[in-house]
Amino acid sequence: MKIFHYILNRWLIFALLVIVLPVIAGTFAYQSLPKEGEPEISAPVAIVVTLYPGASPSEIESLVTNPIEEALSDLKDVDEMRSNSAEGVSVVVIDFEAEADLERSLQKVREKVTDARKDLPEEAEDPEVNEVSFSDIPIMIASVVGDIDPVQLRRLTEDVADEIELMPEILAAEVAGGLIREIQIYLDPDRLSQYGLTLLDVFQAVKRSDINIPGGQVNVEGRRLLLRTLTEIKNVDDYNKVPLIRDGDRVVFLKDVARVVDGHSEDMTYSRVNGVASASIAIKKRAGANILETSRKVQAKLEDLQKTFPAGVHATVTAEKAKYIKQGFDQMNNSAVFGLIIVVIVLYFAMGLRNAMITALSIPLSLMLSFVFLKVFGMSNNDMVRFSLVLCIGMIVDNAIIVVENVYHHYQLGKDRVTAVIEGTSEIAMPVISATLTTMAAFLPMLLMTGVTGEYMGFLPKTVSIALCASLVVALVANPLILSMIMKRSRKDGRIVRPEEDLRQLKRIYVRGVSWALNHRFLVIVMIFLCLGSALGLVAGGLVKIEMFPDVDFDYIYITVETPRGTEVAITDAVAREVESIVDDHVTELVQVVSTVGQRGQSAYEYSFGTGTISNFAEITVELKDGKEFARASHREIQERIRPFLQAIPGADIRFRALQWGPPTAAPILLKIVGPEIHVLRSITARVRAVMEGIEGVVDIKDDFSDAAPELRVEIDRKRAAAMGIPLESVATILRGATAGLEIREYRDELDVSKEYDLKLRFAPECRTSPRMLEKVKVRSDSGRLVPLTTIAGYYQDEGLNSIRHSDRRRIVRISANNRGRSAVEITQELMRQLDDLELPPGYTFDYSGEFEETAESFESLRLAYIVAALLIFTLLVSQFNSLAQPFAILTALPLSIVGAMVGLYVTGNNFSIMSFIGLVGLSGIVVNDSIVLVDCINRMRKGGLNMFDAIVAGGQQRLRPIISTTVSTVGGILTLTITDELWEGLGVVIIFGICFATVLTLVVVPVMYSLFEGIRYYILSAFRGPRWKESLRGQTFFFARRRYARMGVFLIVGLQVLFFVRGIQVWAPGIIERVATASLQAPSMLKLGIEAGVFFIALALEVAGLLALLLLPTWIGLVYFMAKRSREGYCVDITPEGVSVGTPVDRYFLAKESITRVKTAPLFPRIPSLCIYSGHRRIVLRKLIASDQAPEPKGLWTWFRDPAPDRDQIRSGMLALKQALDKLAN
Repeated sequence: MKIFHYILNRWLIFALLVIVLPVIAGTFAYQSLPKEGEPEISAPVAIVVTLYPGASPSEIESLVTNPIEEALSDLKDVDEMRSNSAEGVSVVVIDFEAEADLERSLQKVREKVTDARKDLPEEAEDPEVNEVSFSDIPIMIASVVGDIDPVQLRRLTEDVADEIELMPEILAAEVAGGLIREIQIYLDPDRLSQYGLTLLDVFQAVKRSDINIPGGQVNVEGRRLLLRTLTEIKNVDDYNKVPLIRDGDRVVFLKDVARVVDGHSEDMTYSRVNGVASASIAIKKRAGANILETSRKVQAKLEDLQKTFPAGVHATVTAEKAKYIKQGFDQMNNSAVFGLIIVVIVLYFAMGLRNAMITALSIPLSLMLSFVFLKVFGMSNNDMVRFSLVLCIGMIVDNAIIVVENVYHHYQLGKDRVTAVIEGTSEIAMPVISATLTTMAAFLPMLLMTGVTGEYMGFLPKTVSIALCASLVVALVANPLILSMIMKRSRKDGRIVRPEEDLRQLKRIYVRGVSWALNHRFLVIVMIFLCLGSALGLVAGGLVKIEMFPDVDFDYIYITVETPRGTEVAITDAVAREVESIVDDHVTELVQVVSTVGQRGQSAYEYSFGTGTISNFAEITVELKDGKEFARASHREIQERIRPFLQAIPGADIRFRALQWGPPTAAPILLKIVGPEIHVLRSITARVRAVMEGIEGVVDIKDDFSDAAPELRVEIDRKRAAAMGIPLESVATILRGATAGLEIREYRDELDVSKEYDLKLRFAPECRTSPRMLEKVKVRSDSGRLVPLTTIAGYYQDEGLNSIRHSDRRRIVRISANNRGRSAVEITQELMRQLDDLELPPGYTFDYSGEFEETAESFESLRLAYIVAALLIFTLLVSQFNSLAQPFAILTALPLSIVGAMVGLYVTGNNFSIMSFIGLVGLSGIVVNDSIVLVDCINRMRKGGLNMFDAIVAGGQQRLRPIISTTVSTVGGILTLTITDELWEGLGVVIIFGICFATVLTLVVVPVMYSLFEGIRYYILSAFRGPRWKESLRGQTFFFARRRYARMGVFLIVGLQVLFFVRGIQVWAPGIIERVATASLQAPSMLKLGIEAGVFFIALALEVAGLLALLLLPTWIGLVYFMAKRSREGYCVDITPEGVSVGTPVDRYFLAKESITRVKTAPLFPRIPSLCIYSGHRRIVLRKLIASDQAPEPKGLWTWFRDPAPDRDQIRSGMLALKQALDKLAN
């Protein structure tokens, strides 16, 4: 109370600190906080990508992947190392443990990959180590669009990217699409044979003629001159004049055996925007840069650069994060405004407009103070932070409602304004602080979630805790300051409206309801268990399904096109154009279509890394109208609309790429088959595919063996080659050069020396159209003689592999699929059941991954968080109430809130996702808040002299208004999020239905549990201490008889104890005996051996003692039970002319003669010795009493057992006498 005196006495300084300063500092913090989309987090993952164009998956595995895996095999803190060896590219992924030092681990990977480079083929590109970070996702994809020469378009786009990269906010601007300039030297194999040359001869001659070696220095007349040898070719046409050999008197130049073409790379890619050629730029911002401001500046820069473009060329933005971030800000603002309106409307009817406005001010003040704390802790304003603040809007006003309502309650009692503020705030301060801490305790354990999902979701508990702390400061300091100045009483007919007059009709209904519940506690408990069983049945029965993330609607669709492996990019492009035409004809919700052929497209919405060109691959991104602004079909419905048309396109595998919110995860349905032999894996894969095809909801099945590219294999006769002196390295190099080409050097651009292009040597395209080209290949022997390749080798065509995967250096095959109409988790569970009957050869196993694995890991983390939250909440409640019974009463709201949550999910048709689970964890803190304040109020009522029943009813009446107000405000705060955002709908439904159900729990079930647990506590205390009440008897007295059937109870407990003990010995004894038998005690000296033995046997003795104490649990419980029954016989019913006094271990209360309305006996009374006394709303049940004029003598438990119990006739006569006395009193 003193602290609130202090605050009010120094109101000016505190007003500046908690009202004026948060507004000013909060506004500044809000504007200066970095505004982002996804949180800038890094996954504990390193990805090593190595390009080796032209190599088959088998060659990639043996020449690239295996050496890299060998080099990385001794890394520490590795959870899993997996790889994929595909055509022309090796990808090795290292998953580190969650606690690993990521920066240090990445550095180690880079060092080991650098060391492994010497073991890789020279023709392979340098391995690139990538870190998976959300900050690496582009903020924008801009495209330069125009029907001009593709090489010129690429060059123009690169110039634009260079200009954008100069902006201080931009980290990188990466170009894709168009055609990359490349200088090609196309050889004629016939002309080579004519002049007795091989491909390697030409390669070496060109390299020798195109060099740039510094010449050093020359001293001339005391000055040093730099010596330069001008042997570097700087003009493409000059390559034609490169001398190769001398043929007689004639020099053979390069132009005699080849043509030099200044063209583009043969690894062609195509990009289009709405059917027009384009090249795109993926723009990444620097860490901490404001994404909204950066996007605005980039667009302004594009507009300026566009003025310099050739006619018919323009720049456009094809993907932008800023759009969705703006929606997030709008959602936060709308929720805040809606929350304000809800609070004002609700409290207007309860406390008047002025007091409602004072309470509503807590929302903007708390948000402003939260922004200050976010700035101080160095957090950004990202998607998760904004969502967390929206989630908190309903919660941050709860503290203010409780404080303002309690102060208003005191003010309505007639106290002056300052006194009402001080007493009302002091009275409620500790419960409010405790309620805030319990809510924080519910959210903070979410930090225990592991992996990328855990780090991603970690912003939620941090932000919620910050907002709740801010709301606590506002509620306990700012609100009392404002109330002390401008609070207004409610008046009616010129008089102050008393607190009991508010909500009179509702309170009357509530009193009847809670009284009935207190009088029928057994029925209430049965109903609780039925509700819990129903909730669990909804999940167990599959009525509420489980999934990782909700299946939300997106404003874009990804369509992937895969033609048979090895298909030329022009054919793939033709299929992609057909897809574009279908989309244009059948998708009326279309905004634009962006196509990328020959490589994976750039994205502003997910992490990606370069894997080179893929001639048989195309990706079409269909942007739809904004689903939040326009009424349109969902992206799933649009997919189903065009699926039949896409499937009708021949010669291509066309799929919809699964879209999912949240951190990157694997395919929705993913099964790995682990085993050593390729042919066995192929057989198992075919059987698994057949099973998956029969499961409803499985679409787009794909495996590593499907549609593998055929291979043209050259088999060399090693003996013949050795006999003829032909190095096999020369053979392999010439074959690679003839097809994939050999890179001679980087050719510098004539106008811009900072740009370099590849100079490659290979056979002319027209010579590479048939396997018979191999017959024209010649190699040189050690003697210098040219030998046709067919002399030492043969060739044949065979089936190849799509890709070869490893997991921890073991071969695996991956089978993936998308889900349609059913959750991926449900489908995977059915797949597991069906594959259980599939017999696998020894050494082969299944590994279920995908969304199923992600869901299991995340749910396990959240399950741990829920348990830790419950323990933290319980600890806080014990410290506040200094009781074990009352926290248990409050915590009954936790499992019962699940009932409302599950019913809500079922009614609204939502699945139980990770969002729902997060809502459930958060709900555990929210639902106990009102219970804390209610129990605190009941305790104050009991301290004021009310018995437990009356205190519960009175406390519930007093807290009815704030409990309803906080419930409505919390629901109102999250309602807009639930209605407008599919992603968070499940979470909102869980909280809304859960808290509404919890309101009933708080007002009805918690009081019942309070009376029950407090009763148990007092019964236990009475068992050890004896009867609580000691007073002289004044009238006709009846004592409780509880000894009957006690001996039978002893026999039952002994029997149960024997069974319990025997079963416990069977379970635990073998382990203890084995540990003693196998114990090995060794030490260098007898003293140390004695110490070691002593420690071992002391630990063993403590363990055995603990187990014995646990095994004797039935005995302990039985002893307390009989001690309580013995003590119960010391309580009595005393009937005097004024009324009835009833003493119980819980309470002692007096029923005045006038208050007794009815006395009702049980059926077959007195054979069933029970009757009820009705007094007002209360029902007192009395059973098994005997008439006696003095209290029984205290007895030991053994003596109490041995003494004879009252017989049936004595109990029946006692109950009849009690009935007669009560009837006489009532009349």
